Amino acid sequence: MNDWLIILISIPLGAFSSIIAWWILNFWIKPDIKFSEDISMTYYDSIPIYRFKFENSTLRKIIDISLIAKLRIKGLRFKSTWEVIYLPLDNDIIPTINSSKRKQNVTREVPRLELGLIETKNFRYLPNEVKEKVENNTLSLEELMNLGSESELILYVTGYDGISGAKKTFESKPYKISNIKNGIFSKTGLNIEYK
Repeated sequence: MNDWLIILISIPLGAFSSIIAWWILNFWIKPDIKFSEDISMTYYDSIPIYRFKFENSTLRKIIDISLIAKLRIKGLRFKSTWEVIYLPLDNDIIPTINSSKRKQNVTREVPRLELGLIETKNFRYLPNEVKEKVENNTLSLEELMNLGSESELILYVTGYDGISGAKKTFESKPYKISNIKNGIFSKTGLNIEYK
């Protein structure tokens, strides 16, 4: 009789404990990323350089980070449909990001869009003059975003919490052309210092 009582108590208690542990690992101890409000634009040898910035706003490291930049353009082929172009980055894999809360002078990540590396053969609907600018590395993000009636750039950051191993993908706000600002990011924080 005692054995059955122990089993009847331990099974629900074990299931409840597992659910609590699962919730803590996936919803309480998890990575958290904050994105900059704008995209920085500067020039290098008259070529526009576009950067975005993000930081780890948890108390723990985030490890094994991967980045994706997705540009959506409405009306490129048909008026009501969206075409997607995945934009190359100078560095789409980052081994680790330290917490910005533990150290004030921690380095924030500032990846750069590489518009000259777009695989134009994969996007048949890009006009020939745009393909030529991609090959000459003279294409601006504004020109690309102005191809359709509407466009937005979304950044995705996926990483694992350094302690729990919980994985999460973060999505930035949809950046519009109005979010491209001339200037560089401040050394600390996510703001652009305007030129």
